[in-house]
Amino acid sequence: MYWLFKLRLIPFLPVLYLEAARIRSKGVKLPARSENVIFGIGPARILVLGESTAAGVGASTFEKTLAGHLSGLFGNDFTIENYGRNGLRVREAYTLLKNLRTENPKKISGVILFLGANDCFRVTQPTAFKRELKHLINQIESESHPEWIYLADIPPVHLFPAFSDKMRDFLKIQRQFLQNEMIELARENAKIVFDPLSVEISPGFFSEDQIHPSDLGYQKIAAFAIQGLKKRNLF
Repeated sequence: MYWLFKLRLIPFLPVLYLEAARIRSKGVKLPARSENVIFGIGPARILVLGESTAAGVGASTFEKTLAGHLSGLFGNDFTIENYGRNGLRVREAYTLLKNLRTENPKKISGVILFLGANDCFRVTQPTAFKRELKHLINQIESESHPEWIYLADIPPVHLFPAFSDKMRDFLKIQRQFLQNEMIELARENAKIVFDPLSVEISPGFFSEDQIHPSDLGYQKIAAFAIQGLKKRNLF
């Protein structure tokens, strides 16, 4: 039960806040490579929206970002329309999309959402997380009528090397609560594809800041997403 988790968390909050502040002030600062990029000129259009993974933080070039890898895997028949922002939460995603998007196609082939890590860090209530995520999806569906929506699993925040064991333990539990809401949402909407993330987390998976994916990490995440779409004959 979530209230019990929050109750147990209270004594550790000062330590966790100090650790987060230390990481923000002394950690390696990496640029975002793909906050607003378009890959390809194919007739089929894919919308990618999300947090730092969509923004390409940790990638060496914009071609090596998540959107870049997805573009290579989708191929020449697709245009990848990518919008991301480091620190983005679900409740802020639609505003970002409206601010960055210069046109609003009435029909797109699919949507790929990479969200949830910052809602772990900010301890978003699971019920609020689901409500905000459902509202975001409903808004995109009503405007662009995608054939499918790939809801990417929350990044493995409980495995980030930059964090202490205590921080990782807390994030693992918070992530599980939010994951359960994503699974439930996928059950309610036949268009939503959700697969628990299953990739090999090798040392090279993480970038220099030991939080965001590296070029290799982005390659693996993109390949996992494409695999999930292919096995459902969506691509």
